[in-house]
Amino acid sequence: MRFISKNSETKVQENCILRPQKVKEMNLRKYCYATGFAILALCACNNDDDDGPTTIPPRDFTTQQAAEEIVLKDYLETHFYTRVNVDVNDDGTPEYETVHFDTIAGVNSGEASIMSSGLLSTKTVTRNDVDYTLYILNLNRGTDTPDEKNQPKAADSTFLTYRGEVFYDNQDRDADGIPDIADIDSNEDGSALGDGEDRRPDADDDGIADNSDVDNPDLASEPDSDGDGIIDDKDPVDNNDPNRRVFDSAITPVWFDLVSVVSGFREATVDFFGAVDGNPASNPDGTVTYSGFGNFVVFMPSGLAYYDRPPNSQIAAYAPLIFNVQLYDVNESDHDRDGIPSYLEDLDGDGLVIDNDDNTDGDSSPNYFDLDDDGDRVPTADEVTFVGDLNNDGSIDINQDIPLDQREIIFYDDDGDGVWNHLDADDREFKNN
Repeated sequence: MRFISKNSETKVQENCILRPQKVKEMNLRKYCYATGFAILALCACNNDDDDGPTTIPPRDFTTQQAAEEIVLKDYLETHFYTRVNVDVNDDGTPEYETVHFDTIAGVNSGEASIMSSGLLSTKTVTRNDVDYTLYILNLNRGTDTPDEKNQPKAADSTFLTYRGEVFYDNQDRDADGIPDIADIDSNEDGSALGDGEDRRPDADDDGIADNSDVDNPDLASEPDSDGDGIIDDKDPVDNNDPNRRVFDSAITPVWFDLVSVVSGFREATVDFFGAVDGNPASNPDGTVTYSGFGNFVVFMPSGLAYYDRPPNSQIAAYAPLIFNVQLYDVNESDHDRDGIPSYLEDLDGDGLVIDNDDNTDGDSSPNYFDLDDDGDRVPTADEVTFVGDLNNDGSIDINQDIPLDQREIIFYDDDGDGVWNHLDADDREFKNN
């Protein structure tokens, strides 16, 4: 697949949308060389003054998960996908591919659902004591190359393109061409949605509710891309601009720190592989070509996205999200440069390196971003011996059962208590003088 080079005039949106819903405050101290590490600082206001702002507590995680699981399954059973080549410069050669989704209805009634595609898998992720289900559409898992570690781990850096969009509903129950959301009476039972509500107002009697009708003088300035009389904001059925559901994207590959993305994005990405060799082939026109890369779509509940704290107005609170991702390359990260790859500083193995269980000395910096993990005033880098990637496979192996001269990193336990020196404040011997 070919992609426009970074020198192209094509504009790529800033990759800020994938930041996690909530992270713990960190003290970066004097070693803030990692200025690219992005976190989304979220705070809530509370004021005892009755006239001041009030804090709305988030919904119960378990109840919300159960409700969204129904939405996710219904979407996957009633929608199909189409892989679409995109030719940016109209030269007849597609620069990249994206995936479009539509409802199985009308002329699309014969399409196979995403759920029945044979390419859909699930993954259970536990957060806030709730088991969430990710639904992952495997378009291409990528190539596992034994001599190169091109499958990312949860704390690695990844080179990828992506497209993030919100769910949408194309339902038109009475098949009159007006989507339920804009229909004055969507199933001809005398109520707007068959739930006992009154029919929606329709001043010009054209079947389109006033709050969706471009003929409404108050909505005259609203776009109607396909000219069907329904404003785009209320027209998911046949609006001809699927990109309007996209809240963020990058068509030119960008590096993403998986620590700094929402859980659903990270947990799906770690199950795929980068491109063969991780090296693109250059083309005379300035583009590059990747082959054998991971390509997938992940459908995630809000509990693995932004939950009640979306980063912008394009994403509603408690909104499930869709990401189409192409994974090209992987770099194993060592955020604090202490010689220990960051993924090895996930002590509880839950795929997160920012929680309290991964902060040995209980200070403001989790181990992966702490120069002295156990707070004994001996730098972590001096309590382990970092040898290097001896087999040039792109990853530091931690096998401590092989001879010392074959290990890529050496951990010590001087007092024999089963805790490595860099995690044990009782062991303070410098190893790398």
